[in-house]
Amino acid sequence: MVDNSVVSALHQANALARVLGLWPGRWVIPRDVKDEAAEWEAESQRIVWILDDLCKRGIAVYAEIDLRQEGQLFASLSRTLGKGEAATIAIAHQRHFGAALDDRAARRACERLNPPVPWLATEEILSLAIAELHLTLTEARDIWAATGILDPKRQLF
Repeated sequence: MVDNSVVSALHQANALARVLGLWPGRWVIPRDVKDEAAEWEAESQRIVWILDDLCKRGIAVYAEIDLRQEGQLFASLSRTLGKGEAATIAIAHQRHFGAALDDRAARRACERLNPPVPWLATEEILSLAIAELHLTLTEARDIWAATGILDPKRQLF
């Protein structure tokens, strides 16, 4: 599952398609995440095009909230999180997926669930790409630097 925070960070680094494309068929994008991206003023058309292209190439698939199974958790999470984050977590929890999230409140929400939803942040995705030899350390550092994430507690490895 991929949330808008990761989509945004990787797009900022001009590496969204490149990084997600390292693991074909592994990414699930909630329709709410695509809808949120479509509302971004400056880059909405480009990001939606990239997300659609990832789906066409079999690297990602879109997922809809199943209101019968995920609706209650989605509604509860939507009180404190954005719709994309709430959808990402609700779908991941019900379908036993992990979630790619950068938002601290969303990560804490994942940890409070029973069972908790495992999550990865952007830097952990890049670290995994290094470990699996998809990216060199230099390539990953360049992408990380371009994400615009400035939190000194968040670094590769």
